[in-house]
Amino acid sequence: MGLHTVLYPWLVIGVLEQSPSRLGLAQLAVLLPNLLFILPGGVISDRRHRGSWLSRLYLLYTFPIAILIGAAISGELTFSLLLMFGMVFGTVSAFVQPARESLLGYTSQDIMHQAVAKVVMVQFIAQGVGFVLAGQLDTLGLTVLLIVQMLMFILSSVLIKRSHPLVAIDEASKQSFSEGRSVEGPEERRESKRETMQELRAGFALFLNDKALFHLLLLVSATGFLAFGVYLVGMPLLARQAYQGGAGLYATLQVTFTMGIVLANFVVSRQKNTFKNPGRLMIISFLGRGGLVSVIALLPNYWVLFPVIFAWGAFSGISMTLGRTILHNQVPHSHRSRAASVYQLCLFGGAPLGAWACGFAIEQVGLAQTFTVIAGLTLVVSVIAATLSPLWSLKATKS
Repeated sequence: MGLHTVLYPWLVIGVLEQSPSRLGLAQLAVLLPNLLFILPGGVISDRRHRGSWLSRLYLLYTFPIAILIGAAISGELTFSLLLMFGMVFGTVSAFVQPARESLLGYTSQDIMHQAVAKVVMVQFIAQGVGFVLAGQLDTLGLTVLLIVQMLMFILSSVLIKRSHPLVAIDEASKQSFSEGRSVEGPEERRESKRETMQELRAGFALFLNDKALFHLLLLVSATGFLAFGVYLVGMPLLARQAYQGGAGLYATLQVTFTMGIVLANFVVSRQKNTFKNPGRLMIISFLGRGGLVSVIALLPNYWVLFPVIFAWGAFSGISMTLGRTILHNQVPHSHRSRAASVYQLCLFGGAPLGAWACGFAIEQVGLAQTFTVIAGLTLVVSVIAATLSPLWSLKATKS
């Protein structure tokens, strides 16, 4: 995923030399499938054996990558092909995210913050390696990097199946898992569809019936629209337009951002006690990111830019851990996948619009001005959340 994060936008603006608005459109293509598929993806994963289901999903990533490899070898890489690649890649991710997230539900509430922090830390260390590797695009070439990416997804498929094996079920159930379906007739399938809709409504009800969880979704949606827009579109354009750098500079910015995430979650993973006021800390971290974006809008020299990017990553890392900790501690285990899918829907539902709006705004008014407006909107949302939201006074739950 680290390779994807750098290569995909850089192919748009660095290789095909497309406009900022087209970069926003490309990121929209990756994120839009979440709006369509992440909710049914959560329900489906709640019904299936996680290891077998995730293993097959990871293998599906290899198909769009294989098409991209063919285009790179034949010299027929186009913007339209990248859009199709992004939509297929995003569709697979929409099913992967809730299933993978639900595995955290096996952790005790007392150490949930540590488990989430460790997962985020390992995830972003690995992504950091991917960023560094992607920064060698000019040296290694696109085809080599895509082949490495494909091999990593195949390895991931094997490892997740081995670490979460299919055991203690009968042969009929095993056959249904292997074929990705249930053993049922027409009447049972109609009943299954009705149950799916009921389970989707039950997933939403978890948040509608809990005001704090509902406000968590609102804050996460604002994060998707404001923070993700800057991160997905503003960051590569910052490297390309403001500092006239190449893929190496963009990868270095990503590595710096990731180091902040890793350090923040390392600190959290060493904390024995859970957060006393996780909602309050989440709002403060949101405000902090807005302040840092306002500093980046000044286009400072590298001595200021890299520490600010690092701090931005640290605030983002804390926010990731806090949001997921609140979610897993407030939701029953039986509903974790669908609850995670609603959470991810709000996070990545705002991101496509944020990415498109950020790219369009940069093209119309400029990079620094767009960053300033986003920082101002973040400040407004933070003040409203601090004064009106029950998240501010939310206390940690006890198991």
